[in-house]
Order: sequence, then C-alpha cells, then structure tokens
Amino acid sequence: MKNQTEWTNIVRELLKHQTQTELSSKTGIHQGVISELNRGKPKPNLSWRYGNALMNAYNNLKQENHPS
Repeated sequence: MKNQTEWTNIVRELLKHQTQTELSSKTGIHQGVISELNRGKPKPNLSWRYGNALMNAYNNLKQENHPS
C-alpha cells in the first residue's frame, strides 16, 4: 500500500494534466477528496477502490505520454 506522500505525488502529477473536476469525473473520487490529497492532507482510510482508480488514471497518463 502506498503512503500519504506517494498518493499526494500521484495526485499532483495527474493534476498537471487535468483539473480536479476532470480527475474526479475519470476516477469517481469526490473532488474534495482529490483536493485534500493534493494538499497532502492525511487520508488514512483511502479505500482500495479509490487507490485503484488513482493508479489506473496514473498508469493511463504514463502510457499516453510514453506509448510503447
């Protein structure tokens, strides 16, 4: 499982390429939660579903920027 700093870094990287609202729409994570993660606010109860959605969005972004 990722620690808080890793989640914050992932969210910040994703937000370089889209707004919080767009990321919320893509992941199903409430915009307020994305905002809190972006600010580094601890989210010790980040659900597996949210973590998985963030990782999928992050992996998709990396694939778009560096296609095989």
